Amino acid sequence: MANQNMTDDLEHAEIEPAPKPKGGAREGAGRKPKWQAPANKVMRVPEQYAGIVRALIRHLDETNEIRRGYAPATSERLPMRSITGRAQYVTFTVAPRDEPREAQDSLNL
Repeated sequence: MANQNMTDDLEHAEIEPAPKPKGGAREGAGRKPKWQAPANKVMRVPEQYAGIVRALIRHLDETNEIRRGYAPATSERLPMRSITGRAQYVTFTVAPRDEPREAQDSLNL
C-alpha cells in the first residue's frame, strides 16, 4: 500500500516546465553574410580565378557610391594565370552610367 503522505506530496509538487529544445532553426541564428547584398548566389569558379573574383567583388563594394559626375575608379593591376597557365594582369573599372534613370530601369540595371 502506498504511503498517503507521499501521494499528497506528489499532488502538491510544482511541475517544472520541460527544458527548451536545443538546436533547430531560430531567428537570427547562423552565419552572417560576408557581403551586404540582399541575396547571394553560390557558383563554382576555377580555383585559379577565386582570388580575382573576390577582388572584383571587393572593388564593386568599395565603389558602390560612384554616381553621375564622379570619375571612374580603377583597381590596381592584379596578376593572375589563365586556364592554360599564361601570366596575365587584370584591372577593374567602375564608372557611372550616363543614361538617365529611366533608361537604366528599362535595362534592369
